[in-house]
Amino acid sequence: MKLILLKNIRNFIVMVVTISFIVYNIINFNTTFGLNFLNYINWLYHFLIGDLGSTSTGQNISFFNINNYPNTISIGPKYFTTIGMTIFSILFSFSLSLFLNFFIIVKKNMFFKFIRNFLDWLSTIHIIIISILIYSVYQNDITFFIGVFIISISSNAFYELSSLQFSDISILNSKDFIIAARAWGDNVSKHMKRSFLINSINQIFSLWIVFFSNCMIYEMVFQKSGIGYLLWKYYLDSSSSMSSSIENYSIVAEPNILLAIIMLVVLTLSMINMFRMSLLTYLIDIKR
Repeated sequence: MKLILLKNIRNFIVMVVTISFIVYNIINFNTTFGLNFLNYINWLYHFLIGDLGSTSTGQNISFFNINNYPNTISIGPKYFTTIGMTIFSILFSFSLSLFLNFFIIVKKNMFFKFIRNFLDWLSTIHIIIISILIYSVYQNDITFFIGVFIISISSNAFYELSSLQFSDISILNSKDFIIAARAWGDNVSKHMKRSFLINSINQIFSLWIVFFSNCMIYEMVFQKSGIGYLLWKYYLDSSSSMSSSIENYSIVAEPNILLAIIMLVVLTLSMINMFRMSLLTYLIDIKR
């Protein structure tokens, strides 16, 4: 297990360093490769200690503003806000899907099948369309739970999860060892939990990027705190981006903020993948 964990950590480091170096070179293309490499090492060191540089207007960028320095943009709290919102949305979508599929498969309830079919249809509508429709009604009075619902249902997030879950539970429910356990009056859930857990890990982690992207789009549309809003404010907002780019003659308006956001996204996705592989290896190869 230790060797597998070390291998996953090594792959994680290689992936993060490679992708971040490529992105750094794309954004800072106006120097030689050797100088760019040294600048990248210097930037990576400062990123690891939480010093993310400064904006074109002289504001400091840090991961956490522990000492409450003035004129400082703190990215850390916004990043964890996005992560927290994503986790809540995944748990909500997974729980709702599991509840509906249980009554559809086990209890053969047609009412819950109708509800799931309606949510599957609603899930095929893109999050931008749903967000604009809801924004036109509620404006900025969007509660946390409405946000979770938007992120959980939109852009095939719920449809993909419920479809995978329905297929896996149906197949598992018809397995010979489950039928035998049911015939002998044994506890069926005891025999299903390992396979169900493995399938659930694959379902949740494979769809993480969908929920994470939905969360960032939700933050952009409703101007909610998070790295999605930071990306909109300092990079995608054409008015501020154009003026800053002219002043700094840069390929992007705020390269340090963009680099920090990309690095956090890459770190998150790489950590999720490493965690997934470690869990699956433990459940499949070690805990039998």
